[in-house]
Amino acid sequence: MKLCVCQSDIVWENKSANRIRCRAVMQKAAEKGAQFVVFPELSLTGFTMNSVLAEPPDGETVQFFTDASRELGIAAAFGFACKHDGIITNRLCVAYNGIITAEYDKLHPFSYGGECSVYSPGSCLAATEVCGETVGLTICYDLRFPELYQALSRRCSLIIVIANWPVKRSDHWKALLKARAIENQCYITGCNRCGNGGGLSYSGDSAVYSPTGELICAAQPYDEQLIFADIRREECDKVQRSFPLKNDRRLDLYRDFYAK
Repeated sequence: MKLCVCQSDIVWENKSANRIRCRAVMQKAAEKGAQFVVFPELSLTGFTMNSVLAEPPDGETVQFFTDASRELGIAAAFGFACKHDGIITNRLCVAYNGIITAEYDKLHPFSYGGECSVYSPGSCLAATEVCGETVGLTICYDLRFPELYQALSRRCSLIIVIANWPVKRSDHWKALLKARAIENQCYITGCNRCGNGGGLSYSGDSAVYSPTGELICAAQPYDEQLIFADIRREECDKVQRSFPLKNDRRLDLYRDFYAK
């Protein structure tokens, strides 16, 4: 699968402007042969706490990306504030062939940044098939919680992290992406926004890491940019066979440790 990661400067709380940008990106990615394009967290608004911008699960943002995926023949991962069942969640969806194939609500709202005051946490993992690859879905602050990635990597060849991760913690972003790839022996993709929004500055530092933790490609800091990588399930299988790390995990003990 040919992956495209879109490091973009999101126009603050301006859905119409960002739709135009995202449509152009999807067009360009498709022309370059990409099969799957990934956008940053809260793709059309930025990391906003403005609950007025929340939408239903089948609202305008979902309709926009499903229509674009069908018209351009390319899968897309995107995020939005989803209002459903009386709550708002920070949601990541994958649109493929004009339909939503997966929905994931962020398990770990960023309490330090006040996200918990608006967004409720999700409670389920999510993964989907894209062009023969099983893709796990995570969002921003989730990256600091390795249990989620261990669970997803049991079946995923690629785990994506869409984010609005501020520049002042960019060293953590880069270190954690690499660590998640090494310990899970699968591809890890971090798609982060760049620019400024809501009083915060973002460097981007979007990247794709291999199942051995090697950097495959990375965007230049602060610049809007598309980066591309080939994702191959067989490469994960090869690494896991040659160094069967997961065989030595002691889940029975870990559960007991947490219980204590």
